[in-house]
Amino acid sequence: MNRRPRNPIIPGSLKERTGSMPILRRAVREINRRFDGLERQVLDIFGRIRTYSLNDTAARAVLYGLNPEELAALNGELQAALDYWIATGRQSANSFWWSPFVSEASQLGTAQTAANLTNLSEAYAAARSLAQIVMSEPYRNRVGIAQVKSYEHWVGQGAEIKSDLAQVIGSAVADGRNPKEVVTLLQTRLDVSRSKAKAFAQTDITDSLRQARWAESDQAAEEFGLNIAELWTSALLPTTRPWHADRHGRVYTTEQVRKFYAERGNRYSCHCGQTECLLDENGRPILTDRLKAAMAKELKDWAPAA
Repeated sequence: MNRRPRNPIIPGSLKERTGSMPILRRAVREINRRFDGLERQVLDIFGRIRTYSLNDTAARAVLYGLNPEELAALNGELQAALDYWIATGRQSANSFWWSPFVSEASQLGTAQTAANLTNLSEAYAAARSLAQIVMSEPYRNRVGIAQVKSYEHWVGQGAEIKSDLAQVIGSAVADGRNPKEVVTLLQTRLDVSRSKAKAFAQTDITDSLRQARWAESDQAAEEFGLNIAELWTSALLPTTRPWHADRHGRVYTTEQVRKFYAERGNRYSCHCGQTECLLDENGRPILTDRLKAAMAKELKDWAPAA
């Protein structure tokens, strides 16, 4: 007697297929808190520069009282502000403010795969638990590598922000720009950097989650001889790229999925997910007709808006 096929557990929603939105919301709140603090400190640094108004309208409107030594000190203050709010300068990624978000996303992805494979495979359910996985050396190594990569990104973004702010202030001093205009310019530059930070947060959190799922899927296939594929669930948003949506309901190997995300900037701003499913002896995904029909309808309903 053939067992009735069990569908994989698909997390998230039609608009966000990874189930990582709660982590992202907390991350965005932390980014906003840090950029608010950075903005206050940067404007305070700029506001302490001495200025002298000039009556000659043909000349510069403002003279900044900033000698080379004071300019060097100001750059040092900007660097200290960026180190404090964005890149702490600590050598250990484990002590970095962003690391817990990477760790949480990795653990969530691993938990999703463990729950899914427990539902699909009796052999997996009997031999493997989430507690065992997260205590294993391969898992800890994967999370550590992900944290280091994220740390390097934030250090790089901190250096970029510092360069932008120093350029704005340096040009203002040289050109004698009105301090109110300079404040607006500094706020605008910081707003752009804040938007970049939020975009990175979405990409990094979902990428960490996906990488954890693929790794556990590969290990389960190797250890238990499971014939596993990755069922693609597209986030069917108005902004979803057509070549992402076209994959909805299809199955791929983890190698094929990794290759996809390594090309064409596909990993950026992607809300799609992949969920493990078992294949039959003919290589077809073991899914109920009801799930197949539902996914086909989701894609059809999205198509007119594409």
